Amino acid sequence: MPRRDLHQKPYDEGTQDKLDLYREYLREWLPVFINLPSVETLQIFDFFAGPGNDTEGNPGSPLITCEEIRKALNHHGNRTKKIRAYFNECAADKYQDLSSCIDEQRIALPQVEFTIKQSDFHSVFEQWEPLMRGKTANLLFLDQNGVQQITEDIFKTIVRLSLTDVIFFISSGMVNRFKNIQEIRKYVPVTDADFVPMNGKNVHRIVADAYRRWIPEGHTYYRGSFSIQKGPNVYGLVFGSHHPRGIDKFLHIAWRKGGDANFDIDNDGIDPNAPSLFSEYDKPTKITVFEKDLEIEVLEHRILTNKEVYIFSLQCGVLGSHAKAAMNKMVKEEKLPHQVFRISYGAWTKPNAEPIKHF
Repeated sequence: MPRRDLHQKPYDEGTQDKLDLYREYLREWLPVFINLPSVETLQIFDFFAGPGNDTEGNPGSPLITCEEIRKALNHHGNRTKKIRAYFNECAADKYQDLSSCIDEQRIALPQVEFTIKQSDFHSVFEQWEPLMRGKTANLLFLDQNGVQQITEDIFKTIVRLSLTDVIFFISSGMVNRFKNIQEIRKYVPVTDADFVPMNGKNVHRIVADAYRRWIPEGHTYYRGSFSIQKGPNVYGLVFGSHHPRGIDKFLHIAWRKGGDANFDIDNDGIDPNAPSLFSEYDKPTKITVFEKDLEIEVLEHRILTNKEVYIFSLQCGVLGSHAKAAMNKMVKEEKLPHQVFRISYGAWTKPNAEPIKHF
């Protein structure tokens, strides 16, 4: 099956959205570990790096990585932390361009250790994976072309790595388009039941959620997704982290961009520039569904604490502020007694967090 070369022309809007989300997460991720004493080394792995920029000089992921490292170091002034950046590009011509691009960055960022490889993904992943262990914080960016590279073994290996966050791209539209072709389906954790509600718009949301089936037993792992529309096709990013603070940061970025998509994924028809007279009509379907699900979980006593409310909101792909609003709505409707709900990461880490009281 032929594949498009995204670097033969300027980045389109969908590609730019993908890179912007990577940039913003990197911007959130770097300061956390630059200032964390228990981490000795920060490592960023870009396995499908490309040439460094597009035909008009717009920065690709390698230059974005370097720009954000420079900004973080200038802002935080911590020069003692080791920072390593790894870039891989399989195509010979793009590798040469990438090498030239990074050579310039070595001069601008002498405190960063750069490694560049020209290899197929699975070979270089096997080579670099041992480097991700120990007192290191790792951010993996896997901008694959298609669906074939992030196999079950690769995904499970990443999940088992501590202090490792991952953002990977998948051509979800291919899964829906070629759902009867086992050669495609064997690379993703979807089942026949997943295709029943699937359509051209929600395909990535469903595919991304299916990765829960590949999380090894006994591992707590948080997933997020962001759907990207390019013309008639929908692709997207999948995010993974062991820590609730990681997924919290990802979700805040995603909601600044509209929720979990760069288009009206649920046909809400909400125009932020022309709000309705009634606020309920401006509420995204995703929030409405979450509120109903949370109400069931709370009133049936399956969720009892602020911590559980917060974790449930992250698992549903919404923010703590959405959970707080939903809880206050239940109080207003007299389904719960009056109580102040502090829905945030800091709130539930307190040892004396009080359980939610019920009628």
